[in-house]
Amino acid sequence: MSKPKNLTRSCCEGISHIPKIREVLPSQNTLVEISNVFKALSDPTRAKMLYALLDYEICVGEMANLLEIPQSHVSHQLRILKKYGIVDFEKDKKMSFYYIKDKYIKDLLKLILEEKD
Repeated sequence: MSKPKNLTRSCCEGISHIPKIREVLPSQNTLVEISNVFKALSDPTRAKMLYALLDYEICVGEMANLLEIPQSHVSHQLRILKKYGIVDFEKDKKMSFYYIKDKYIKDLLKLILEEKD
């Protein structure tokens, strides 16, 4: 992979573009949200769960059946994804159905998969 040709150089010993660069940096809150997404994706089981949730709301038991892992492990991983703000759930009687909260997460997952294939 070669270096893109349209980059602007910024150097402490030459022309500095720090003010312009600062203008385009995301806020601290946005950076935390972005890093949480990558923390969530750093575990293959959580990544697999998120891919399963792209087009479905799935209960814990069904996710355990799909991934062929213990329900307690699924619950633990879903708690982490919820803590990171990536999934949420809706109660329906005794069941909790998990889903991906934000479209940008789905778009990111699809983009990564397209680029890997």
